[in-house]
Amino acid sequence: MVPAPLNPSRLKQMKAEQNGGDPLAAVPPSTDAYPKKRSRRRSIGKKPENNTETLVTQPAQGSREHRRSRDISYAASEIYEPDWALSPFPANIVGTFSCHGIEPSYFTNGAMAKINQDRGCVVQPYGEDPRRALFAVYDGHGEHGQEVSQFAMEYIRDNLHKHPSFTTDLPAALKTTFLACDLAMKKDPTVRCKHSGTTAVVAVLVDKTLTLASAGDSRAVLATKKGSKIIAKDLTVDHNPDVPEEQARIEAAGGFVKPRTKEGFSARVYLNANFTQVGLAMSRSLGDRCVKHVGVIADPAISSYTLTENDVFFIVASDGIWEFIESKNAVDLCKDLVQKDDATGACRELILEAAAKWNEEEGDYRDDITCMVVRVNPLDHAAADLAYLPAAADELEHQAGNRQRTTNRKVGSGKKTVLLDTKGAGTIDTAGVDTTGDGTADTFYPAEKVDGNVIIHTDRARKASNFIGGNKGGTQQQKKAFADKQKQLAALAAKVDASVEPDGESYEDD
Repeated sequence: MVPAPLNPSRLKQMKAEQNGGDPLAAVPPSTDAYPKKRSRRRSIGKKPENNTETLVTQPAQGSREHRRSRDISYAASEIYEPDWALSPFPANIVGTFSCHGIEPSYFTNGAMAKINQDRGCVVQPYGEDPRRALFAVYDGHGEHGQEVSQFAMEYIRDNLHKHPSFTTDLPAALKTTFLACDLAMKKDPTVRCKHSGTTAVVAVLVDKTLTLASAGDSRAVLATKKGSKIIAKDLTVDHNPDVPEEQARIEAAGGFVKPRTKEGFSARVYLNANFTQVGLAMSRSLGDRCVKHVGVIADPAISSYTLTENDVFFIVASDGIWEFIESKNAVDLCKDLVQKDDATGACRELILEAAAKWNEEEGDYRDDITCMVVRVNPLDHAAADLAYLPAAADELEHQAGNRQRTTNRKVGSGKKTVLLDTKGAGTIDTAGVDTTGDGTADTFYPAEKVDGNVIIHTDRARKASNFIGGNKGGTQQQKKAFADKQKQLAALAAKVDASVEPDGESYEDD
């Protein structure tokens, strides 16, 4: 394994670090410290006061992390589905993966792992309707971006379907819910959103109608047949500050837009004409209170599309995908695998390609990457009332007065679900699901029997099981239960390793 190449200015900083000096002192004041690094969201950062970061390279000798570490700028072990995620759709229909980013270390000559600030969810049935599903991706930014993206994911997921216009005017419900979410996080002291925010792309599928709301530069793309070809069609627009109507709004509100200085760099929103205060690389977002008064709004762009028999799949992803991969190329990369009935494989390949592009273009920096690939029409393949139930339920004997506890509730041999009477009423009221494979139910949903059929109210889980992204570690039991997934990732790691070879270039200043 060879280390990822570092750009010349980074090498200068490393020398300064080794000499005990200011890591930025070796770089002239007028020079971007990372000439290729996009500085994804803010132009102003600070060196951490102490070395508390999780390092990708040089973990403790003999540790588990050392055994699985990679000296490259990304490791395939970072590409994962959380152990506790359980999709309501089969893996061949909906694929989801998330990959945390990396950044240059202030304390070593390698790269350190970033907190994954991306979040996402897949929910079906949504609003208790099996012909309705929610797909959403959020890309947090700023020092506390993970707090903002987590809040936004939960707020929109839990409140959108409760909006009075949800079933009659979905675009209005989406818009109002986005704006309400933005105000709610402002009032929540646990969400530090003054200098942090998140993008959002939310897609609600009702039968064949896909309605989308987006703010920021996360994107949804449709793959559709045109003659003998499969082409890409953007379902959302990227909200960049230099888009004429976006720039006009910002400048009218007293903000300043710094144009793109060179290819690959982003236009940015600033508070002052000298372009020194803030520097946000998008014109719409949730959070980011410090730039709300200069025209950065949470008002989403709304679009609607009716799926047809020509549509093959759609992609919803953070800009960790779109930074270096055009919509057309993403569709081209996924189409063969999707047509071979492997949406998860397509999603994994797209994540892998994006990670490789970041390594090639940025060296020791990579943004978080989160993606879902959804085959059309996923609702035709969902388990409807039995969503989230991977195997037949184990129904216990129910007797009035006998309250069945959920604590340490075992599921039957070969089963994944147990139906319980927790109130002692003599009828089913709860479904417990073993999402980890350890034989114990860990996620519980309200349930009822109607005309002999069990209905599971999956939108009211006591523990959410439909998130992707984040850094919530699983238990050892969870990791064991997902041994097959780890084997899959090991194979992916081998593929990553084989794809990186030294190129013999000399990294000197131009």
